[in-house]
Amino acid sequence: MFVVCRLALLACLVLFLGGCAFSVADRAPIAPPPATGTVLETARELIGTPYRPAGENPGEGFDCSGFVKWVYARHGIRLPRRTQDQLMAGRPVRKEELRAGDLVFFAPSGALSSLHVGIFDGHGGFIHSPSRGGRVRQETIWAPYWKSSYYAANRVTQ
Repeated sequence: MFVVCRLALLACLVLFLGGCAFSVADRAPIAPPPATGTVLETARELIGTPYRPAGENPGEGFDCSGFVKWVYARHGIRLPRRTQDQLMAGRPVRKEELRAGDLVFFAPSGALSSLHVGIFDGHGGFIHSPSRGGRVRQETIWAPYWKSSYYAANRVTQ
């Protein structure tokens, strides 16, 4: 009986410690170096960076949520990778209360599955990585296309 208990305990210990192992796929990407200045300044520095589906850094290009995640990471703020998850980060902000650095969300097709995100500039514009063939750019939220598809905003800073 004593041997059976020891073997069971050893098996549990092996299983428990095995959970501490990691694989390369589980490792988080190396964080970019901290930025100086504001989130908005960092976003503006990236204007002209090509769009790339699932892109997450300036070297390969960005999709919309990868752009937002990368910019905020430079300032020590961790955001989820997916746009739908970024929508749940921070606290909701009414359109009339938008401040520079707030995240603005658009649903161009009307479906939440195709949300788009950018960083509000504090003056009626936003910086974003638009779509295939595009580049990170600044646009106004009052343009007919963006005005009609505006969905929500949230604040992830103080």
